[in-house]
Amino acid sequence: LVRGSASSRHLDPHLIVMPSRARAASCMALAALMAPATVVVGWSPSARLASAAAQRRRNVASAASRRVTPTAAYDHEVDVAVVGGGPAGYAMAALMSSDHGASVALVDPNPEGCWPNNYGEWREEWQRLSERLGMPELMDCVTREWEITDTFFGGSFGAPWDERTRLDRAYVQVDRQALKELLSNKIATSGRCEVISAKLNAKLVASNIFDDGIVHDSVGSTLTLSTGATVRAKVVLDATGFESKLVAREAKEVSGNWEELEPGYQIAYGFACELEDGIGPYDANAMTLFDYRTDHFDEGSTLLADAENRPTFVYVMPQGEQASGRQKAFFEETSLVGRGERRLGFAECKKRLDLRLKHLGVKVVPGTIEEEEFCYIPMGGALPDLTQRVVAVGGAAATVHPSTGYQLCRMLASSTDIAAALSQELAAPSFSPDCAAAAAYRSIWSPSLRLQRDFQVYGGEFLMAQPVEKLRGFFSAFFKLDTILWGGFLAGWPGLPGNEYHDEWNKRLSFALKLFAYMPNEVRLAMMTYAVSYSAEMGPGLLRSFVTPLFGTGPAPYVPTAGSGMARVYTTGDMEAKLEAAKMLAAAPTPGSLPSPQVQESTEKEEALV
Repeated sequence: LVRGSASSRHLDPHLIVMPSRARAASCMALAALMAPATVVVGWSPSARLASAAAQRRRNVASAASRRVTPTAAYDHEVDVAVVGGGPAGYAMAALMSSDHGASVALVDPNPEGCWPNNYGEWREEWQRLSERLGMPELMDCVTREWEITDTFFGGSFGAPWDERTRLDRAYVQVDRQALKELLSNKIATSGRCEVISAKLNAKLVASNIFDDGIVHDSVGSTLTLSTGATVRAKVVLDATGFESKLVAREAKEVSGNWEELEPGYQIAYGFACELEDGIGPYDANAMTLFDYRTDHFDEGSTLLADAENRPTFVYVMPQGEQASGRQKAFFEETSLVGRGERRLGFAECKKRLDLRLKHLGVKVVPGTIEEEEFCYIPMGGALPDLTQRVVAVGGAAATVHPSTGYQLCRMLASSTDIAAALSQELAAPSFSPDCAAAAAYRSIWSPSLRLQRDFQVYGGEFLMAQPVEKLRGFFSAFFKLDTILWGGFLAGWPGLPGNEYHDEWNKRLSFALKLFAYMPNEVRLAMMTYAVSYSAEMGPGLLRSFVTPLFGTGPAPYVPTAGSGMARVYTTGDMEAKLEAAKMLAAAPTPGSLPSPQVQESTEKEEALV
């Protein structure tokens, strides 16, 4: 296929490469595109990728001039195809169609479905997002608000069990259905986006080559959906989540790591219920973000030993007094991040939550449990390959905070930059889908933001390895910092409050030293020891992140490099955890309980195998 040696990047100027199973309609369409001088297979030449987005002049074309009239060859012909029906997919479809005037096809397998997870966010971040997105209506998507936030880290370093650390920062619960309705209304009123109820059954098998469903050529892509419908698009966005089949992850040679960076998993089990005698030790007017206490386990028991080695905390959202006159609350027992032997299952989290509530005297009114939640959040792992044609957004782009699992605000903040970059490329006199993808990836994973993420990844890896005593000591020190400092770390994305204290190497170094000063000696020793072992295994990524002048910025991830390329496609994840959640949901269904898309897909795979 490639003229010259195997390593040559000179393409036959009249060659189109297609998977053998491509649809007939796509074949006809590609045959009609033989006129362009070069058809790009995989990535375009490196000079073009590196400079086109920054140096090329764009004309300010009107949205109407960019819109394409569908032809007989395709059922839908648009500027942008968005694949995935979660918050990331709807946000990108709304921004591209409503704010940037692009024609959009949103491929959602279940447009009428409900988003399954509860979203809790800091009010300050949510307010900032409403301004950044130009959506004041975001504040109407808040179902509950608490002016103060509580944490409990007693039981370590001399702190009594009942010690409460109060944070003077407001927290909100996002009404996920109101959020979906808001974005759906923006999509509908734009008049430029069609929501298509279908799946895209495609899997990446080589760089920019799919087994079925997607075919790239020099000027765009053709998608064949599960319904048989075809979509022709200039740009394809992947909003199907972290375990996407459509995007490759960058190889360790590109990231600068010595070993592959495996993802961890945040596992949590929770439910909402009415309570017989109030909410126990928790303040009904405060959000409880962390309760890391372990005094509900019997001294010397194997349960206590396991909880100390593989810690969990409870997260409490009081819901106020109900019509019955009883208090209602949402409780969730959470493993912050785990992998391998340190990963907990949903059944263990459920058992620990039951024991905790019983110890605290919190009595659930029989028959009132609803919205049983099985929270599954992949964290960390490798970034997407930034030279590929399909543009990953949201979880697929690894925007989940590697230390905390926060994602919604980070995804929404990143979406404005991606939309602006793509809009500029779509308006260019000579459009290139490769240049558009490169511009989008540069907007979301700039060199400086990659360094900031390296710092966050180390934080997640360190927390994953610690016993409960050291976690309590760490978080107790963390929340002694100024609110803008710890809040900025938890946000950790451009445009969100406090990020300006973490977006450069010297600021991260200052943050680390201030945090170190508050830590107990045992936690300091653990932090230093782990930093040495982590760097010895993974390479200088951590050191680059906060002493950049000495260690440099690492490899250039935006240019294809011989011998590197894509490392893998994340498709499986923690299958054991997902199947466990599916079985628990099936065994005892409760009102309002929905499986996540990952859990649902895993169930379908298992049934197909059977």
